Amino acid sequence: MEIDFNVTKAKKLQQLLSKSVIKTGSLERLRYVVGLDVAYVGNVGVAVAALLDYPSLNLKEYCVVCGEVPIPYIPGLLAFREAPLLIKAYEKLGVSADLIVVDGHGITHPRGLGIASHIGVVLDVPSIGAAKKVLVGKVVEISGKKYLVVNGELGAIVYEASKRARVYLSIGHKISLSEIERLAPTLFKGHPLPEPTYIADYITKKERTKLVHKSRQSRSNR
Repeated sequence: MEIDFNVTKAKKLQQLLSKSVIKTGSLERLRYVVGLDVAYVGNVGVAVAALLDYPSLNLKEYCVVCGEVPIPYIPGLLAFREAPLLIKAYEKLGVSADLIVVDGHGITHPRGLGIASHIGVVLDVPSIGAAKKVLVGKVVEISGKKYLVVNGELGAIVYEASKRARVYLSIGHKISLSEIERLAPTLFKGHPLPEPTYIADYITKKERTKLVHKSRQSRSNR
Protein backbone atom coordinates (compact mmCIF):
# COMPACT_ATOMS: atom_id res chain seq x y z
CA MET A 1 0.00 0.00 0.00
CA GLU A 2 1.38 3.38 -1.00
CA ILE A 3 1.86 6.04 1.66
CA ASP A 4 1.23 9.77 1.45
CA PHE A 5 4.64 10.82 0.12
CA ASN A 6 5.52 14.52 0.24
CA VAL A 7 7.47 15.24 -2.94
CA THR A 8 8.28 18.83 -1.98
CA LYS A 9 9.82 17.81 1.35
CA ALA A 10 11.75 15.00 -0.32
CA LYS A 11 13.29 17.40 -2.83
CA LYS A 12 14.25 19.83 -0.07
CA LEU A 13 15.90 16.99 1.83
CA GLN A 14 17.89 16.08 -1.27
CA GLN A 15 19.06 19.66 -1.63
CA LEU A 16 20.14 19.62 2.01
CA LEU A 17 21.93 16.27 1.83
CA SER A 18 23.66 17.22 -1.43
CA LYS A 19 25.72 19.72 0.59
CA SER A 20 27.26 16.78 2.44
CA VAL A 21 28.48 15.04 -0.72
CA ILE A 22 32.26 14.91 -0.96
CA LYS A 23 33.36 14.97 -4.61
CA THR A 24 37.03 14.25 -3.97
CA GLY A 25 38.96 11.27 -2.74
CA SER A 26 41.11 8.38 -3.90
CA LEU A 27 41.02 4.78 -2.77
CA GLU A 28 44.48 3.92 -1.55
CA ARG A 29 43.28 0.62 -0.18
CA LEU A 30 40.63 -1.27 -2.08
CA ARG A 31 39.83 -4.81 -0.96
CA TYR A 32 36.04 -5.09 -0.80
CA VAL A 33 33.56 -3.69 -3.30
CA VAL A 34 29.80 -3.99 -2.81
CA GLY A 35 27.24 -3.87 -5.62
CA LEU A 36 23.66 -2.82 -4.82
CA ASP A 37 20.52 -3.43 -6.87
CA VAL A 38 16.75 -3.95 -6.46
CA ALA A 39 14.16 -5.99 -8.34
CA TYR A 40 10.40 -5.98 -7.79
CA VAL A 41 7.50 -8.38 -7.48
CA GLY A 42 4.52 -6.07 -7.45
CA ASN A 43 5.13 -3.65 -4.60
CA VAL A 44 7.64 -5.94 -2.90
CA GLY A 45 11.27 -4.96 -3.35
CA VAL A 46 14.05 -7.55 -3.48
CA ALA A 47 17.26 -5.77 -2.49
CA VAL A 48 20.68 -7.37 -2.89
CA ALA A 49 24.09 -6.39 -1.55
CA ALA A 50 26.81 -8.38 -3.29
CA LEU A 51 30.29 -8.38 -1.73
CA LEU A 52 33.17 -8.84 -4.16
CA ASP A 53 36.88 -9.21 -3.61
CA TYR A 54 39.05 -6.69 -5.44
CA PRO A 55 40.79 -6.86 -7.86
CA SER A 56 39.53 -10.38 -8.74
CA LEU A 57 35.88 -9.23 -8.63
CA ASN A 58 34.91 -12.69 -7.45
CA LEU A 59 31.71 -12.92 -5.41
CA LYS A 60 32.50 -13.47 -1.75
CA GLU A 61 28.98 -13.40 -0.30
CA TYR A 62 25.67 -11.63 -0.67
CA CYS A 63 22.64 -10.65 1.39
CA VAL A 64 19.02 -10.31 0.35
CA VAL A 65 16.36 -8.18 2.01
CA CYS A 66 12.74 -8.24 0.87
CA GLY A 67 10.08 -5.78 1.90
CA GLU A 68 7.05 -3.85 0.82
CA VAL A 69 7.91 -0.61 -0.98
CA PRO A 70 5.20 1.94 -0.14
CA ILE A 71 6.65 4.82 -2.19
CA PRO A 72 5.86 4.92 -5.92
CA TYR A 73 8.53 5.43 -8.57
CA ILE A 74 9.06 9.15 -9.10
CA PRO A 75 11.88 10.29 -11.43
CA GLY A 76 14.62 11.94 -9.40
CA LEU A 77 13.37 10.50 -6.10
CA LEU A 78 14.41 6.87 -6.56
CA ALA A 79 16.46 6.85 -3.35
CA PHE A 80 13.38 7.29 -1.17
CA ARG A 81 11.89 4.20 -2.81
CA GLU A 82 14.94 1.91 -2.87
CA ALA A 83 17.61 3.15 -0.45
CA PRO A 84 15.98 1.85 2.79
CA LEU A 85 16.02 -1.77 1.58
CA LEU A 86 19.46 -1.43 -0.01
CA ILE A 87 20.95 0.00 3.17
CA LYS A 88 19.44 -2.89 5.17
CA ALA A 89 20.95 -5.40 2.73
CA TYR A 90 24.35 -3.70 2.98
CA GLU A 91 24.27 -3.62 6.78
CA LYS A 92 23.23 -7.29 6.83
CA LEU A 93 26.58 -8.15 5.21
CA GLY A 94 28.34 -7.01 8.35
CA VAL A 95 31.39 -5.90 6.36
CA SER A 96 32.73 -2.39 5.82
CA ALA A 97 33.11 -1.94 2.07
CA ASP A 98 35.89 0.19 0.62
CA LEU A 99 33.61 1.11 -2.28
CA ILE A 100 29.91 0.77 -3.07
CA VAL A 101 28.67 0.68 -6.66
CA VAL A 102 24.95 1.45 -6.98
CA ASP A 103 22.60 0.87 -9.89
CA GLY A 104 21.64 4.50 -10.48
CA HIS A 105 23.07 8.01 -10.55
CA GLY A 106 25.29 9.87 -8.13
CA ILE A 107 25.68 13.65 -8.46
CA THR A 108 24.41 13.57 -12.08
CA HIS A 109 20.96 14.31 -10.75
CA PRO A 110 18.67 17.37 -10.81
CA ARG A 111 19.51 18.19 -7.19
CA GLY A 112 22.96 16.63 -7.10
CA LEU A 113 21.87 13.68 -4.97
CA GLY A 114 21.03 10.54 -6.89
CA ILE A 115 20.66 7.22 -5.10
CA ALA A 116 24.41 6.48 -5.18
CA SER A 117 25.18 9.78 -3.46
CA HIS A 118 22.26 9.38 -1.05
CA ILE A 119 23.47 5.95 0.08
CA GLY A 120 27.11 7.04 0.17
CA VAL A 121 26.32 9.99 2.44
CA VAL A 122 24.04 8.00 4.75
CA LEU A 123 26.56 5.16 5.14
CA ASP A 124 29.62 7.46 4.92
CA VAL A 125 31.24 5.12 2.40
CA PRO A 126 32.84 5.97 -0.97
CA SER A 127 30.28 5.31 -3.70
CA ILE A 128 29.88 5.35 -7.47
CA GLY A 129 26.68 5.51 -9.48
CA ALA A 130 26.39 3.18 -12.47
CA ALA A 131 23.47 4.25 -14.66
CA LYS A 132 22.36 3.00 -18.06
CA LYS A 133 20.52 6.19 -19.04
CA VAL A 134 20.99 9.93 -18.63
CA LEU A 135 18.71 11.51 -16.05
CA VAL A 136 19.85 15.09 -16.57
CA GLY A 137 22.71 16.91 -18.30
CA LYS A 138 24.53 16.45 -21.57
CA VAL A 139 27.41 14.39 -22.87
CA VAL A 140 30.53 16.27 -23.95
CA GLU A 141 33.82 15.09 -25.40
CA ILE A 142 37.10 16.37 -23.99
CA SER A 143 40.44 15.18 -25.33
CA GLY A 144 38.82 12.12 -26.84
CA LYS A 145 37.00 11.15 -23.62
CA LYS A 146 33.26 11.47 -22.98
CA TYR A 147 31.77 12.95 -19.83
CA LEU A 148 28.29 13.73 -18.53
CA VAL A 149 28.00 17.37 -17.56
CA VAL A 150 25.32 18.68 -15.20
CA ASN A 151 25.05 22.39 -14.44
CA GLY A 152 28.47 23.00 -15.94
CA GLU A 153 30.14 20.35 -13.77
CA LEU A 154 31.75 17.11 -14.92
CA GLY A 155 29.87 14.55 -12.89
CA ALA A 156 30.36 11.23 -14.67
CA ILE A 157 32.50 9.46 -17.19
CA VAL A 158 30.83 7.73 -20.11
CA TYR A 159 32.32 4.26 -20.07
CA GLU A 160 31.85 2.01 -23.07
CA ALA A 161 32.44 -1.63 -22.14
CA SER A 162 31.62 -2.46 -25.76
CA LYS A 163 30.18 -0.69 -28.80
CA ARG A 164 26.65 -1.43 -27.57
CA ALA A 165 27.21 -1.00 -23.84
CA ARG A 166 27.44 2.51 -22.45
CA VAL A 167 27.42 3.16 -18.71
CA TYR A 168 27.47 6.51 -16.90
CA LEU A 169 29.81 6.16 -13.93
CA SER A 170 29.20 9.13 -11.67
CA ILE A 171 30.62 10.51 -8.47
CA GLY A 172 28.57 9.21 -5.58
CA HIS A 173 30.43 10.22 -2.44
CA LYS A 174 34.04 10.48 -1.25
CA ILE A 175 35.55 9.83 -4.67
CA SER A 176 36.86 12.06 -7.45
CA LEU A 177 36.04 11.77 -11.13
CA SER A 178 39.72 11.16 -11.92
CA GLU A 179 39.70 8.25 -9.47
CA ILE A 180 36.62 6.82 -11.17
CA GLU A 181 38.45 7.09 -14.50
CA ARG A 182 41.39 5.20 -13.03
CA LEU A 183 39.25 2.46 -11.49
CA ALA A 184 36.65 2.04 -14.26
CA PRO A 185 38.55 -0.49 -16.40
CA THR A 186 39.17 -2.65 -13.32
CA LEU A 187 35.47 -2.81 -12.39
CA PHE A 188 34.35 -4.59 -15.55
CA LYS A 189 34.71 -8.29 -16.26
CA GLY A 190 33.27 -8.98 -19.70
CA HIS A 191 29.76 -7.72 -18.98
CA PRO A 192 27.97 -4.52 -20.05
CA LEU A 193 27.67 -3.36 -16.42
CA PRO A 194 30.32 -3.00 -13.73
CA GLU A 195 30.79 -6.44 -12.19
CA PRO A 196 29.46 -5.43 -8.73
CA THR A 197 26.09 -4.26 -10.08
CA TYR A 198 26.01 -6.95 -12.76
CA ILE A 199 26.23 -9.65 -10.09
CA ALA A 200 23.78 -7.86 -7.80
CA ASP A 201 21.34 -7.56 -10.71
CA TYR A 202 21.76 -11.26 -11.56
CA ILE A 203 21.01 -12.27 -7.97
CA THR A 204 17.97 -9.97 -7.68
CA LYS A 205 16.46 -11.61 -10.74
CA LYS A 206 17.05 -15.09 -9.31
CA GLU A 207 15.56 -14.09 -5.96
CA ARG A 208 12.60 -12.43 -7.69
CA THR A 209 11.91 -15.65 -9.61
CA LYS A 210 11.98 -17.61 -6.33
CA LEU A 211 9.56 -15.15 -4.76
CA VAL A 212 7.17 -15.37 -7.72
CA HIS A 213 7.30 -19.18 -7.64
CA LYS A 214 6.69 -19.22 -3.87
CA SER A 215 3.72 -16.86 -4.29
CA ARG A 216 2.20 -19.06 -6.99
CA GLN A 217 2.64 -22.16 -4.87
CA SER A 218 0.99 -20.45 -1.94
CA ARG A 219 -2.04 -19.50 -4.05
CA SER A 220 -2.36 -22.98 -5.55
CA ASN A 221 -2.33 -24.56 -2.07
CA ARG A 222 -5.27 -22.50 -0.86
